[in-house]
Amino acid sequence: MHTHRKTLINVLSTKTTSNTMPEFGVTHESANLKRVLVHHPGRELEQANRDQVAHHFSCAVDIPQFQRDHQMLMDALTEAGVEVLDVGTLLADDKQMQSLIQRAPNLVFTRDSSTVTEAGAILFRMGLPSRRAETPIIRAAHEAAGTPIAHQLKEPQTFEGGGFALLEGRVAVAGLCDRTTQGALDDLGDFLLKEQIVDQFIQLNMPKGVVHIDGEFAELPGKRAIAHRASLEENSANFRTRTEAWDGGYIEWLIDDGYDIIEITDKEKDDMAANFLTVHSDLCIHYTGNPRVMKEVRERGIEVIQIPGDEMRRGCGGIHCMTCPVLRI
Repeated sequence: MHTHRKTLINVLSTKTTSNTMPEFGVTHESANLKRVLVHHPGRELEQANRDQVAHHFSCAVDIPQFQRDHQMLMDALTEAGVEVLDVGTLLADDKQMQSLIQRAPNLVFTRDSSTVTEAGAILFRMGLPSRRAETPIIRAAHEAAGTPIAHQLKEPQTFEGGGFALLEGRVAVAGLCDRTTQGALDDLGDFLLKEQIVDQFIQLNMPKGVVHIDGEFAELPGKRAIAHRASLEENSANFRTRTEAWDGGYIEWLIDDGYDIIEITDKEKDDMAANFLTVHSDLCIHYTGNPRVMKEVRERGIEVIQIPGDEMRRGCGGIHCMTCPVLRI
């Protein structure tokens, strides 16, 4: 890690927090990250190496290198003043959950099985059948960390957290993607609006072949966004509040709402250029690579810590996918 990044992290880690700071609650993806749920992977990655297709890995991974790179992510978060909650550690004494973990090689992508709101955690039912054992593990981890369960999707509906984002201004965005059912989005939108967790729910109707929206879109601090225009404009989006519903263009809505948009190319999208994790108003974490996009972000006053991603990319997920924010303020 370069010296200027270390200095920035040291400054962030010395920021004081209130003794009355809550244990959970997320209102939007670009607020300051204080607690995050991760899973440091273990021998369960052997399951993915044995059957890459079933577990949606692009190829076999070097497990020790994957673990070392993931540890770098955990260390960077800790050094930036974020409390890192590890699923395996939270459930170390639960033999049933430990047994389930051994059969869940995608558990490292903790974003997908739940999302945390001001009301608590919302648990999802995974679209990829081999991942459905993750939901009870994540439920147990949230409960062990003191995060209440606010809502849970039920069979036959499916949705994964990489297809969801809470934006500044009490807005939720969810993608109708390859692993999503319409019923899941209807249920999710109804819950969020009824409980007044958000005031607006936007459904992005993604092109065929898209698994999660975090490959095409991410909110950054200061009303900025990374966006792959072609994916987000292929189909109209569906907008609704508690009293109205209409269709429109998502990119147009972002511009009208005051977002500064950094557009990415097809190649950059495929290299996970949108898969950012915001840590603070002037700090994000990403994989190595995508130099043009990193330059654009840094020119806007946001430092980027870059973690080696050659092995972790083989699991078809990024830094955003590997982190489930529990508390942002």
